[in-house]
Amino acid sequence: MVITIQDDGMRFGCRVGAIIYNEDRTKILMEKQSEDRYMFPGGRIDVHEDSDYSINRELKEELNLETNLQLKYIVEMFLKSPKTKYHEIGFYYITKIKEELISDNFKSLDGDSIFNWIPITDLNNYKVMAKPIKEKIINDEIFSYELEHILYREYEN
Repeated sequence: MVITIQDDGMRFGCRVGAIIYNEDRTKILMEKQSEDRYMFPGGRIDVHEDSDYSINRELKEELNLETNLQLKYIVEMFLKSPKTKYHEIGFYYITKIKEELISDNFKSLDGDSIFNWIPITDLNNYKVMAKPIKEKIINDEIFSYELEHILYREYEN
């Protein structure tokens, strides 16, 4: 059972994501959510699951990928869409892999998602749900192993 709570016009969820660079750090692996929206590979945290277990489970289920991950960001996001205010707590891990391990337009093992390598120089042209992490990647502020807490608000309480 995933950690998600829904109420009238509001939603809360806990998520894990992987910031996966290619070896020379020129591209980032992204999961296509819709025609114009992308997310970092990962998914919802299940009840009684810690974030480390959850991200490893998600990467294995979707990409058949096992890699060394380091927790980089704990992100509290308050996002607003026309119909919903969304509060998410996310745990984002960082790693590098050989680009040839995951081909471009890779279809997830469950068939629900498509993954693409996006050049970092083009990342500004993509809608990414975790906007504050996208900005750090573009500005090359991300590749250290120091844990950071990010608070991002599109609306106030």
